[in-house]
Amino acid sequence: MVGDRIYLRRIEKDDLEGNYFQWLNDQEVTRWMLNGIFPNSVESMLEYYQKTVTSSTAMNLAIIIKENDRHIGNIGLHNIHPVVHAAEIGILIGEKDVWGQGYATEAIKLLSAHAFYRMNLNRISSGAVVHNIGSIRAFEKAGFKQEGISRQAYYCEGEYVDCVRLGLLRYEWEMLKS
Repeated sequence: MVGDRIYLRRIEKDDLEGNYFQWLNDQEVTRWMLNGIFPNSVESMLEYYQKTVTSSTAMNLAIIIKENDRHIGNIGLHNIHPVVHAAEIGILIGEKDVWGQGYATEAIKLLSAHAFYRMNLNRISSGAVVHNIGSIRAFEKAGFKQEGISRQAYYCEGEYVDCVRLGLLRYEWEMLKS
């Protein structure tokens, strides 16, 4: 999947040895994620990798800047449901020096197009802690709409916090493209 500034490709085993490993141990990167609760280990990354490369209900992709082939984050579809044609999307931009530059929005758009046109999905949903304004904004710029709030859905930094639920339907995506 190729965009203007980035491309998406399957996560490769070699990616586990790069900065990806440290992203999951960086408290600032994982601030609003469940991943940051337990320290990352080589074993847990290998186990996760093995599960996802053979999964029929998940797809994990590396986000690569075209200009320098730099791996800056990951994006994926999870809980892919072939009967109801729906999935959840999650994203992590691990390289902090590229935060706020629109790469997340571009990646979300690329994966959404793939989900709707190649996988025949009808609905993609996501969620973000209410304090994670950057993530919420990236999804909204990609066409997602806020659908509701899951109250006190996460425990972050010593408090229970709400989660914003976002969704995008295929017909809405098609309207954005026309």
